[in-house]
Amino acid sequence: MGWHRFNTFYTHYLMVEGRRVKLLNCPAPCEQGYPRQVMEHSPSDITAVCPQNNADPIQLKFRDILIYALRREALHQAICVSLQIKYSADCRIEHEHVWHLGDYSGTEVYLTYETSTLTDSISSIYLSLQTPFILMVPTVKNVTPEIQQFLDKNKFILFSMEAELSLQSDGTFKPVRSISESMMLCNNGCSQAAQNTIGVQEH
Repeated sequence: MGWHRFNTFYTHYLMVEGRRVKLLNCPAPCEQGYPRQVMEHSPSDITAVCPQNNADPIQLKFRDILIYALRREALHQAICVSLQIKYSADCRIEHEHVWHLGDYSGTEVYLTYETSTLTDSISSIYLSLQTPFILMVPTVKNVTPEIQQFLDKNKFILFSMEAELSLQSDGTFKPVRSISESMMLCNNGCSQAAQNTIGVQEH
């Protein structure tokens, strides 16, 4: 794992499922593109083997083959506390791929982890609410200028967790700026700022 805060995130917001990984994507795929087969010889001797014997086995650690599940309620509560969002206890799913977190000063706050379906998620919330809302996303990398223009026009706020929240060693989140500050930023030219951010992240 390359993220230095993984252990903190794991302790507070992940749980290990009973299943383990049996196949892994090959880091150097050949023409066939076969995945590596995970071979568990012992807890300390685990390898990812090419089924065609076209590459040397890769040594793995036990945690590399574990399957994790997200403790959504704990994560959502922590995000709400850090941003002073009034948490919705049921944390219900109102739209596909979207969670309702609660409200911030009367504005409904939603969260999605699926940025590949961002257009559909925004359209679904917009059609049901017809009022301004805040949508939290892991990153703005998949936000097109067209999506941002639509958000600006209808006074919807897109909040990037990658850019706006920092995980602390105790498992809490420290916001770079408050939601109110983000709203002010968007009202003063959010579209251009988002496009600049997207351009920086894609290079």
